[in-house]
Amino acid sequence: MRDTPLFLGLTKPPRIFGLPIGYFVALVFASVIPFILVDDMRFLLVFLAGYPPLWLVADRNPHLFQILNVVMSRTPRTSVRSGDGGDLYVA
Repeated sequence: MRDTPLFLGLTKPPRIFGLPIGYFVALVFASVIPFILVDDMRFLLVFLAGYPPLWLVADRNPHLFQILNVVMSRTPRTSVRSGDGGDLYVA
C-alpha cells in the first residue's frame, strides 16, 4: 500500500521553488538573511550555489531535516567520552 502513487503523492512534503520547506528555510537563513543584514551581493551567490545541491538532496530524501531533528532530540548523549571527544557506546 505504501508504494502506490496515491499514497506517495499524499505524503510528499509541501515545496517552495522545488525544495521542501525545511530545505528552503535553511537556504534562506544561509543566504538571504545575511544579504539583508550586511548588504553584500556575495551572499546571493550562496543561494545560487546552494540551490542545486539542496534540490538533489531533497529529490533523494525530502524528509532529511525531520530525520535529523528526531535523531538529535531522541538519541541520548552518553556520559562516557573517548580520548578524542567522541561518545563511546559500550554494553
